[in-house]
Amino acid sequence: MDPLSFLLCWSPVFLLIVLAVILKRPALEMSVYGTVFALVLVTVFFATPVQVALLSALDGLLTTTPLVLVIFAGIMLSSLLMASGSLKRIVDWFMGGVRDGFHRSLLITLGVGNFMEGAGVIAEPVVAPMLAAAGVAPRGAAALSIVGYAGLMTLEMAGIFITVLALITELPLAQLGLASAWLSIPATLSMAAVVPFFLGRPLPGPGRWLLVLACGALLGFAALAVVAWLAVSIAGMVAGLALILALVLVGSGRLPLNRRVLMDLAPFLFLLAVLLLVNAVGPLKGLVFERLSFKVSLIPVHVITLRPLYSAYLYLALAALLAIKIFGFKGEMLRQILASGAAKAVRASAAMLLFGAMGQVIAYSGYGPGFAQMNQASNIPWIMAQGLIHYTHSLYPLFTPFLGWVGTFLTGYGVASLMLFGKLQVQGGELLGQSPTWLASGLAVGASLGSISSPFKIALAAPMCGALGQEGAILRYTIPLGVAASLLVGLVLWLVI
Repeated sequence: MDPLSFLLCWSPVFLLIVLAVILKRPALEMSVYGTVFALVLVTVFFATPVQVALLSALDGLLTTTPLVLVIFAGIMLSSLLMASGSLKRIVDWFMGGVRDGFHRSLLITLGVGNFMEGAGVIAEPVVAPMLAAAGVAPRGAAALSIVGYAGLMTLEMAGIFITVLALITELPLAQLGLASAWLSIPATLSMAAVVPFFLGRPLPGPGRWLLVLACGALLGFAALAVVAWLAVSIAGMVAGLALILALVLVGSGRLPLNRRVLMDLAPFLFLLAVLLLVNAVGPLKGLVFERLSFKVSLIPVHVITLRPLYSAYLYLALAALLAIKIFGFKGEMLRQILASGAAKAVRASAAMLLFGAMGQVIAYSGYGPGFAQMNQASNIPWIMAQGLIHYTHSLYPLFTPFLGWVGTFLTGYGVASLMLFGKLQVQGGELLGQSPTWLASGLAVGASLGSISSPFKIALAAPMCGALGQEGAILRYTIPLGVAASLLVGLVLWLVI
């Protein structure tokens, strides 16, 4: 293992950390510098032809487009709901079911966030503006919209994480799900423990810290029980719902519904109903997921499948139209709201597109002309993983979740992290004589925790709650938090493997 190549592989990580933590640059600026740096790095130092690097970047732009559409539609929906006062009324309605504002913030962050992600709904466009409407500062609302679900994300998104991991590693899905559920408990506890820091001062007393940890434990063990006795695909959703019900039960014990509340909830109820239908009803899912999809390929080694009737952006857009109808927006007022939302969406969308391009440039480094062959010695993800195995030996499990964190930090996608490093966990397990199932599960949980430190994810959340341009200041806190949480999970993995 060449030490210089190993260090160079980590240079994009160091660059983004410096830009975010030290210089506090906004997401769009970080994405520009990161993409340019990645292009120079792979072409100059990792023997990647310029045409291959540029095509990889274009592939990243196209791959990221569905999420960019989610951002655009989500910002439009949140802008309409904020202008109507709907979000504020929903937050006040939650207040009627819980003891106080602190309980309400926990319900939104940990309960609603995990329910949404578990149901396959991207949480940030809903949770971030709700927290802002509840009085949480913009930076805190943006961070908490990700922190709330990051610990359990491996078991969410309708089970896609574990499904992809099983396909990549060829390990039994049930065993991967159970191991990931166990490792998600310390991950969820660590995420719950930091929630009060993002809610602002004064910090709560010991009793409330115990409440926060109890919420994290309830989420983790509820998800574990669902994985063990039912299915991974509904674990996050059930865990989030269990926490919502628990906080309401220790509060007033009721959340009364009336016509006004139902009107305010209508866009969210529509979103949940439609997305649950396309995820849970077998024939419908088969129709919109497989038959009504189409494939595009800019590079021969990556086929992009677009599913317009399955993806969230279509239904977010329809929910926005429903909100326009319900709240009677029209004329100049509607034009002003949409123009304001579009102005926020453009910067966030550009940043996410460029982060997607940067991730694919790194992922396909080392490929020769025409993507005909990949030289592993010039592929950045392969060098990173093999270098960690080489330099850490028996301590490798300690750093496996951190490797997952790095993959999400660089690419913005937890699934991309699994695709980059998943197969290497099987090889590493065989080489070191350790369980590949536990190593792969540790990688997946670390990749989920990477969401809180990802410039890509922060760029998605920030414009939803008035924190646009403050991404670097948010990452200053969430990057160290993500590293620490991934190493904590790594310590647990190292002890049990």
